[in-house]
Amino acid sequence: MGFAVLPVTVVNGTRTVVGFDIRALNEALGINRDAPCDLSAQELLKKFRILYEGAKRAVLQIPDDKLDWVTPQKERRGQTLRQLAFHLFDRPAVCMDAAETGRYTYNMCHEYEHLASNYRTTREIVEYGEVIMERIESLLTRQPGMTDKVVETYFGPQTIGKLFNMALAGLALRIKQTYYFQQAIGIEPIRPLGDEDFSGILVPNKIFG
Repeated sequence: MGFAVLPVTVVNGTRTVVGFDIRALNEALGINRDAPCDLSAQELLKKFRILYEGAKRAVLQIPDDKLDWVTPQKERRGQTLRQLAFHLFDRPAVCMDAAETGRYTYNMCHEYEHLASNYRTTREIVEYGEVIMERIESLLTRQPGMTDKVVETYFGPQTIGKLFNMALAGLALRIKQTYYFQQAIGIEPIRPLGDEDFSGILVPNKIFG
């Protein structure tokens, strides 16, 4: 239908809701479903700390010679584990770049697909993640008001806070996907994150389909 972003909900063939916008979906569908509210800067930082540690632990379990293992087309569009592992850490960097430039584009969000090839080992990917976590720490502790800044995105004006919340939800989902693919190649995740770690984050229970 010409949309460049998923998820998108089309109601009666005329009204569209881009992304998982609970308020807009409630209004468009005539329902009233509760969902976690967006997290504050302090709450975001707390969750990113937890999820990044879990993501790093999972990535370091992947043997370097398995990074080019190709995921099923129906699950992650045939992306490699290298791309997925890198993508665990990159989206907050896109949010922070948007805070500086005022733009959050579709291309910015998909640069990871080729940038991942610059990282040869899981250790290099995790070191990249540590650099991004330092940037997150700096922004959310020294400039928490930056989350209120509105920037132009390819799905309409959004605050940096909203983009960070979306990035956190995406991270939670991709961590679950990483556990799934680890098991597919015979690796049992060590100390996987659980429901308490994901609490307060808008993440679907079903990771594919």
